[in-house]
Amino acid sequence: MAIAIEGFSVVVLRDRADDAIDGGVEILSTTTPNGTAIMDDDLWRCSFMVMDDAMRFMEELTSAGLQVQRGPDPDAVIVSEFEETVEPYCEWLKIAKWEQGVIAWLDGTDPKTLIAREGWSPKRGSGLVYQKNRMENLEFLRIDGNVEVYRDKETGEELYIGRTELSPEAVYQVASRVIIDNIISPGHPPITGPVADEVHKAIGDLEKLASDHSGFWRVHWCIGKGRQSLGQLEEAYTAFKVAWTLDQENEAIPRELAGACLELGRAEEAVEIGEKAASLKPDNAETLGNLACAYLVAARHDEAQKTISAALQLAPDDTVNQHLQTLIQDVAAGRIPQPHKLSDLTRRKKKTLMDRLKFW
Repeated sequence: MAIAIEGFSVVVLRDRADDAIDGGVEILSTTTPNGTAIMDDDLWRCSFMVMDDAMRFMEELTSAGLQVQRGPDPDAVIVSEFEETVEPYCEWLKIAKWEQGVIAWLDGTDPKTLIAREGWSPKRGSGLVYQKNRMENLEFLRIDGNVEVYRDKETGEELYIGRTELSPEAVYQVASRVIIDNIISPGHPPITGPVADEVHKAIGDLEKLASDHSGFWRVHWCIGKGRQSLGQLEEAYTAFKVAWTLDQENEAIPRELAGACLELGRAEEAVEIGEKAASLKPDNAETLGNLACAYLVAARHDEAQKTISAALQLAPDDTVNQHLQTLIQDVAAGRIPQPHKLSDLTRRKKKTLMDRLKFW
């Protein structure tokens, strides 16, 4: 007998599953996360649309007592319908192409009888399409239950990927949208109520993601923006600081970190970070305006005035920088008190430099 291979299929020797697992393959079939289990007299199989999900299930089999790490005689393997490969190396399993489908059987048995799920046909196989590099061309759209929906940027076609667990990219996209939609700039009142609950949950999802995938600066950056919106300034500072250690070439990170420093009253640190951001974008009027603001809060008025003048030379019609220049002049002349953090500036007048989202 033979079984049909669909997507990334985990294939298990039935007798070894029966020996290792209380209840054997019958219990295994009831605990399969996606209801794709089939079996013949020798093999048991379940299938996944994504390799990561198949590997995660293999880890569960390891926890159950099966040996899945080493060949040539593992208890279970992953068979790829798309590349017609078996991992790890295995001497007891045979696979073959049958028209557009892929089938597998135990070596030494007769594959003339095939076990497959309803609707499977050798003329089309599983019907799934997989290209290693295609994900780079996909734009995440939404989550529908346990299905991730993407759009092909070239064709506009929607693509559906069933998951047993959301991918890191999907977790990030869903959580970051909640946070970005509810951004509050430093110096403004934090969000409250049901919206705050949504942001808090999104932060929790991102923090779990960060614990599993610690090297992605944008995850920590988004956590910082969420904490900022909740008024948790010290936590926001910490998250931006982590993002900054991961990537010191992206101007968006020091911009936000400097803003957090200013609201916490750490003006000199904000200046140091703002100078780094300006070195990354020396011809950007907004970045120079940010640095001028840091100089102002640090009471370095001469540097603030020179920097804001340079920013206005780059963008003379920038009304936010025009307003900042007036504030700098007023503080330097003693007409208004020296600010010690960003909220001091937002309380001066109803219309301030904080009214522009891109400016912190």
